[in-house]
Amino acid sequence: MEILAAILILAGLAALYGVAYYLNHKTPVPEGCENLKQSCQGCKDFSCGNNPAHDIKED
Repeated sequence: MEILAAILILAGLAALYGVAYYLNHKTPVPEGCENLKQSCQGCKDFSCGNNPAHDIKED
């Protein structure tokens, strides 16, 4: 019985996460917040989302 309760709680949390993720993804970006990138010239941290190396498009 305890295992079933644990499974139901985890399934409920997973469902809640899924619904919250879906609703957040469906929400439009507020006006004026479309491009919030800093004017970064780049550093050695390539994992940073602001690094200009991510903007290079290869054909």
